[in-house]
Amino acid sequence: MSRVRIRIALLGLLALGVFPVACHKSARVQSKPDVAPVIKDTTRVVAPIADTSVVPFFKDTAVASVFIAPGQTLKWGLPRQRQSLLATLRKERAQWQARKPRDYRFLVRSACFCPGPRGWLLIEVRSGRPLRAWDRTGKSAPIIDWDTFSIDGLYDNLERMADIQGEVQIAFDSRWHFPRYVSAVASPGPDMWSITEVRGFRPI
Repeated sequence: MSRVRIRIALLGLLALGVFPVACHKSARVQSKPDVAPVIKDTTRVVAPIADTSVVPFFKDTAVASVFIAPGQTLKWGLPRQRQSLLATLRKERAQWQARKPRDYRFLVRSACFCPGPRGWLLIEVRSGRPLRAWDRTGKSAPIIDWDTFSIDGLYDNLERMADIQGEVQIAFDSRWHFPRYVSAVASPGPDMWSITEVRGFRPI
């Protein structure tokens, strides 16, 4: 058995509670002096606590059932349009940099061919870095997932995408100048697509 399989097997055993975990609370029960102590696991499964105070932030998403399709469509494979896309990104990003608050929250919804559409998330950014994320029920979402990013991170992704042949449809917020809608399709196949929608931007 390879080391990887052994490691997976050990992790599985730990998940089943076969091996004691150091952070578990325990109570020792000893019936005879010559009998080894028995460890009784007293750990209880605690359901994740939802932060209901963030739920009202999702009210703007209640009527949105499908992605809208605003903005200008450009083809990356054509040199003139690629240069036009990069020029647009640089102009809008410069205006975003001039106006952006240090801390802010915004709603984001992402979709791609795999794993498909994702639900709305509320992202909190502090000092330019994504710090926390919640789903619409108030439960915490992994901040390291592919659909959790700051506005600057979204701009970084768009600039990298400009080096790939394909087509992009993009629209910007008129006040804060962040990308509020991005639909991208990369060559060569129809399965290489992604959609990102941003709304509900609020400085904090």
